[in-house]
Amino acid sequence: MKRIFTIAAVMSAALALQACNQGPDPAKVQADVAKATADGQKKVADAQAELDKVIAKNNKDMADTRADAQKDMNNANANANASDQNKAANDASSDMAKARNDAAKDVADAQYNVDKAKASAAYDVAVAKCESQTGDANKSCKDQAKATYDASVTAAENKKNAAQQQH
Repeated sequence: MKRIFTIAAVMSAALALQACNQGPDPAKVQADVAKATADGQKKVADAQAELDKVIAKNNKDMADTRADAQKDMNNANANANASDQNKAANDASSDMAKARNDAAKDVADAQYNVDKAKASAAYDVAVAKCESQTGDANKSCKDQAKATYDASVTAAENKKNAAQQQH
């Protein structure tokens, strides 16, 4: 009887140890990767839609500013006063430059959000793929994914800053 208990205990321990050494379920990992991919695509699509809105708004603002400037120029020309005409031309030029500058900054911010969404989506997919590994390989995989994400976000920030400094 004692021997049966010993054999049962050894077999139970062996089964438990074998279960510990198995990696994650490949079907679950694949499902997690598919979900991360879908979620990432939605993040990117939302950010891109916001960028498109910003561009459309900026185009409208530029057209409105241009129309206002033209109206002011027409009024100054109707007065036929050279001083009024010069002031209207300078104001129109200044208004257009400010509108272009504001538009460029808004687009740079929105493009940064798109780039960051892409980096975040890629990171989430990479982390989901890392789950197929165990132990040190899993940690190394996640560390690499984080480093790639950080580099992508830094590049997006640099791109945004460069675009904003041009204007």
